[in-house]
Amino acid sequence: MIRGFFAALLLGLCFGAHAGPLDRDFQKLERALRLNPAQKGQFDVAVGATQRALLAVAMSGMQIQERMRVEMEKPRPDLNLLYDIQEQVIEQNKPLFREAREEWSKLYAMLDEDQVRIAKRYIQERLDLLLR
Repeated sequence: MIRGFFAALLLGLCFGAHAGPLDRDFQKLERALRLNPAQKGQFDVAVGATQRALLAVAMSGMQIQERMRVEMEKPRPDLNLLYDIQEQVIEQNKPLFREAREEWSKLYAMLDEDQVRIAKRYIQERLDLLLR
């Protein structure tokens, strides 16, 4: 259950930029949770891990775009190569998202019941925005 909860949290935060800048989303969540100092420290670690993962994805996206452009300029592009590129990016960034998930899980273990309800509502709002 914890894994599913934080997978949804990461998904919601990753795509939270849909509703506005990601930093603002993290600040909103932080304020709503009313974290104690230990929780705040873990929150900052989790946010940093998430931001590193998202930055890596953005950099990978630029590399993919260039590799796809080069491939598509060929008279007969190799579509399998395009699929392979996508798989490489996913595999390359898995450790960063795993780290982020672990850091959010540590924070989750530190939250009280009210904070869990706040986090759950926040995630639901982010997912609702995605599914519109």
